[in-house]
Order: sequence, then C-alpha cells, then structure tokens
Amino acid sequence: MDVHAVVLSTAGNQNYIFGSNKRRENVGASHLITRIEGEWLDKALADVGVPGMDGRRQRVEKHGIEVVTANAGGVTMLVRDPEVGRQVVGEITEAALREAPGLDVCGAVGEAIEWGNAQKVADGIADARELLAVARARRRGPRLRFPGVPIAARCGSSGLPAHRVVVPQEGRSPEARSAPSLAKLNAFDAALLRLAVQMGLCAEGDEKQKARSTLSQVVDYLNHKAEWVAVVHVDGNGLGKVFQRFASIMGGPGDKPADEYTEGLRGLSEGVDECARGAFRSVFAKLRGSRWTASTAEPPVLPLILGGDDLTVVCDGELALPFARNYLEEFTRLANEHVAVGAVLEQVEDLRGLGACAGVAIVKRQYPFHSAVHLAEELTGEAKVVKRELGQDKSALSFHVLYESAFADLQRLRDQQTLAEEDTCLTGQPYVVGDAGDAEWVRHRHWTDLEQRVAALTDKDDETLVISSGQAHELRSALFRGREAAESRFKMVSTWLGKDAVQGLACDGSLFWRDGPVHRTGLLDALNAAPFLSSKGGES
Repeated sequence: MDVHAVVLSTAGNQNYIFGSNKRRENVGASHLITRIEGEWLDKALADVGVPGMDGRRQRVEKHGIEVVTANAGGVTMLVRDPEVGRQVVGEITEAALREAPGLDVCGAVGEAIEWGNAQKVADGIADARELLAVARARRRGPRLRFPGVPIAARCGSSGLPAHRVVVPQEGRSPEARSAPSLAKLNAFDAALLRLAVQMGLCAEGDEKQKARSTLSQVVDYLNHKAEWVAVVHVDGNGLGKVFQRFASIMGGPGDKPADEYTEGLRGLSEGVDECARGAFRSVFAKLRGSRWTASTAEPPVLPLILGGDDLTVVCDGELALPFARNYLEEFTRLANEHVAVGAVLEQVEDLRGLGACAGVAIVKRQYPFHSAVHLAEELTGEAKVVKRELGQDKSALSFHVLYESAFADLQRLRDQQTLAEEDTCLTGQPYVVGDAGDAEWVRHRHWTDLEQRVAALTDKDDETLVISSGQAHELRSALFRGREAAESRFKMVSTWLGKDAVQGLACDGSLFWRDGPVHRTGLLDALNAAPFLSSKGGES
C-alpha cells in the first residue's frame, strides 16, 4: 500500500500577530491561526467524507486518511489518495484567504510512500516539507495581495490599503482599516471565548460571558493604561531534533512498523501541547492567587501563541519575570513526567530530559510591538547558551528592560553593557532556572542569585530602603566607569551601611566574578529587575 504525506503550515506568525500595536488585533490574529488545526481542518475533513471530530481518529491503513499532528498553525496528514490531500490543502488555504486575509498558509502533497516501515514514512514526511518550502518560495507573499493602486487611504493599524472605515469603539473617531486588520478585529470576540477556556477562567460549555468581559478589560488595560508591557517568549530545547530523529529513536529504521511510528509521533506532539497548556494554566492560577497592581479583575496576562513547545505571552511588566521563571520550571517538570514525552526523551542519549529557554522584553506601552517581539526572540536565543554549557535538559532566562525608544537590537544593547578596555561585562545573563547541579558556570548566575541581589536592593528598615535610591544610582553610574570605580563605590556603601546590609550584592566579597576571560557582575541586572520583582505582582 502506498500513502502520501500532506503538510500545511503558516509562516510569519509573529509578524502576523504583532504587526499591529492594537491589542484587540493581536488577540484576534492569534485566534485565526488556531483555526487552521481547528475548525478549518474539521470542515475540510468533513468535505472529504470524514464528519465531525471522527477525522482525528481515522487511520490511513483502514480509512485512507490520518491526521498525524495538528497544532501551532500546522497540520501533518497521511492519505492514500493524493487528490484527497489536495482537496484538504485547497479548502484550508481558501478558508484562510477568505476569513484571514494576510495570513500566510501553504500546503503540499508528497510523492507516494510505501506503507509499513517507520523510516520510509518519516522520510516521506520530510520530503513533503521540502516540497512545501519550494511551493512557498514560488508564490507571492501575502502583502502583495493588497495593491495600493488605485490610490486608497492607508490603514492606521497595518499600513496596508484601507478596505473600510470603521468606528472601533463607542466614543472614538472613525478609522480606515485594511482587510487583514478587519479580519483580526472580527475574530476578537471568538478569541476571548477560546482564551477564557484556555486560561482556566471557565470550563468548556459553561457560561462564558463574564470571563469574556473580564478578558476584554485585560486587553484594554494592556492597550491603553499599562505603563510597562512585556513580551515573554519561550522555546523548548532540542525538540526539533527529537521530531526529526523520531523514527530512529523508536528503535531503528527497520525495527518499528509505520503505524507505531505515527501513533508515537502523534502522542509526542499532543503530549508537548498538553504540557505547555498545563504549565500555563498552573502558573496563571498561581498569579491569580497573588497580588497585582493593575485595576483588572484578573492578572493582565494574554497567551497569544501557545502551541507545541512555543509560548508567546503579552502581560503587564510587573508580572513578566515571575511568570517566565515559574513557567520554565512547570513546563520542564510536566514534560519530563509526561508518559508520552518523558519516555521518548529518556531514549535520546544526548538529551537526558527537556529544558526550555525564555526571553523577556519589558518595554513602554507605546513602543512598537513587533520590535519588542523581535527583542524577546533574540533574548531567547541568548538564553540558549545554557544548552552548550549545561545540556539541553537545563532551562535559562534572559531579559531586558528597554528605557529607550530606538530599535532594540540585542547585540547593540549588550555592547553598551561591555567595557572593552577592561574585558568587563555588566550583565550576568542568562540566568539558570531550576535545578542546575553544581556546575562552575552556574555560580552567581542562577535565578536565586538574581533574587538575592534584588532583595538586598529592596530591603527596608522601618519602611525606609536600606540601600537608598541615591546610593543605588551611584552604584549604577560607577559600573560604567570601570571595575575599580564600581568596587570603590561598593566599599564606600559597605562602610556607610555595614557589610551585612550589602552582602547580598557581592560575589565572594566582590561585585564581579570571573567568567573565562571576562569579568561579570549581576548588579546592573538586579537594578533593572528590581522594579519588576519587588512590586506586588512580583511575588513568586
């Protein structure tokens, strides 16, 4: 029996979601992406003769069609008849064109694969992905679907040609909006209902109107009132390698039949999804039990991408660092304990377990959101150094508080924190989260070390800061004048306040520690993090 691999995926999801600074559009865009593996896939399956959710339970050897994975805006299927695969691809991509203009969705149907051997099926799926890349490269990008001739007004949100003039909310001025912008706005209400269930604010089938109203309040707070808004981006370590090598991980190319391969791959994909969703709900529930300063009924947190091992959250700045730290710990724990995930990870010799890395960009509310997302992704990449130093089963977090309005390039920001003449780096990032053993690289750069420094900076005696704001500012200024100036200022503060008052800032009596050829300090990180870890929302 021959089968054909069918693959569909979106591209440029971050740009599609965060191309606008309007939070309602961000929420609506994230919902439209989930419809690919949701209702659009279900409708396409029904149109080829598989009604309702039954399509998710069909198996290719018995029914001629099988959904292997469906998450994060992507679908992988197997079909016996390639025409069925083309019909599914056509229906989903047409639905995207009609209901989500501007969303980049593409699909491909692979060549015939001999059914029966796991490795042949794995190779066939990989070949179909290569065909998908070729198909995507040969067609026009989604922005070219919206020509500006004849001359049209420009959308105030996306910059694309306007499709219609709308009044976004009562009491506000009319605005010209493009077709993609309108589609995102139209999806806003449905998105809130999905998020309410996803966040644990109500159960499936319950009355959701109250939860929807609460989330709408959160969206408006983040869009119009929050002083600091954060983007938290999380990515798992090494999962791409696991999926690519899944056939051999199961026992070698000739040892496993194809149906066991697809069942295992589906179980792994769904298991990682369950872990990500479970970790988010657990951490969000913890935030609900703490305190936050925003005038919202629920913590101002919005998960805009939550699929596979990827997470992108928009939240109030004061909640970002505690949320990211707790999510990393919870996701790692759930993944390594999950039957379908942990059991696979144990078979990967150089993996040992699953870790994750996070990047947190904290910016002013008016800052261009696509730049904040780009910075969060770069910070996640910086945190990935933990894989090289400690292994892929460890987790780490990098963050940056952006006080300027220029484009945030991480390399430029880190260069500003490096004193080249003295081989001195004024940041200790990334910070390791969770159990890291006793590796020398972790000394002074574990998350608890950062919390210790923040505690020293925010400690109070009779409601008065032990280390005053003025003294903290002098310490910050001295850092940029070099190690000698910083150490001198630190000793002076120690003399004024006593060593016990400032010992939390020191690393074995000094502000700096040796990291190979470089001297590092965590004081600047602590000074930047203190306002976001010491507030009411910073309890963790």
